[in-house]
Amino acid sequence: MKKFFTSLFTLMALATFAQFQAPKLEIGLGLGANHPEVGAFGKMNIAANELFGGLGLYVSPEYKPNVYFSEDDTDYYFRIPVGLTFRTNTPISLHAGLDPFTAYNDASGQLHMRKELGIRYHLGPWVLQTSYGFYAGSTFGVGYQFNTEGSPDPYTSKQKNRRMLDREALQPRVDTVTITDTIIIERVVIKEMVKEVEKEPTLTLIATVRFEFNSTAYTASSRGLIEDIVNTIKADPNRQIVLIGHTDEAGSENFNYILGMERAQRIANELAITYGIPSGQIDVRSEGKTNPISDDDKSKNRRVGVYLK
Repeated sequence: MKKFFTSLFTLMALATFAQFQAPKLEIGLGLGANHPEVGAFGKMNIAANELFGGLGLYVSPEYKPNVYFSEDDTDYYFRIPVGLTFRTNTPISLHAGLDPFTAYNDASGQLHMRKELGIRYHLGPWVLQTSYGFYAGSTFGVGYQFNTEGSPDPYTSKQKNRRMLDREALQPRVDTVTITDTIIIERVVIKEMVKEVEKEPTLTLIATVRFEFNSTAYTASSRGLIEDIVNTIKADPNRQIVLIGHTDEAGSENFNYILGMERAQRIANELAITYGIPSGQIDVRSEGKTNPISDDDKSKNRRVGVYLK
């Protein structure tokens, strides 16, 4: 029991130091298959996932009417575990909780408390979950997670990201640069050297493409924008295209600079490889986390601005 509380409070402490962001609300239903005293019981799950980075909060009331429950001396069973969810860099997430509201000491002084540990699998907005609960046995459930933008996985693992970059290295690449206060810094990309040029005073924004958290994957609402961008470019083919990648504020400056560059690079390669836009017509840049547009909704900062000059 002491170790369980220590682990739970450690996770909560880490959550307080992590960056707050708009949570992904999840609502679901489940079933406890075989409680040793009351048999099968119903279960509901309400969660605010990814509230602090990968950490979230959940509450999961359990109820069965018309049954004698000797622990509480009631004609119904009711427990309400609350706890934390944790999303990994895969479609897998974990959860752990306890019910402090109905805890009691028996005649021998032993503390009894409903506790559970579980694992969850994310299929787009759907979440399949199973857990083992002390005094309650195994439970199973399914939930629906809102504002996922339809992505099966808002995280992209480093290994997956590396495989993607390795594949792109075999394709035609577009020069990559980054903006400072007055100039663009020279960088080397796949044996290509980028020239040093002055920063443009004005650029015309034609689209904003948004991305999932810590990922180069488009959000669902942005997936149809690339063709619109191509049509705009082809309507004015003599203008230069500037792609500037941005991130939210989580993570180091160096990490976010690279992530912003990878996001812009993805669009550049798609324009050049899929739609035949000349690579020499495209500038790819990153401002990392230095230019957020929203303090309240961090998802708005995970973007690439598409400009014409």
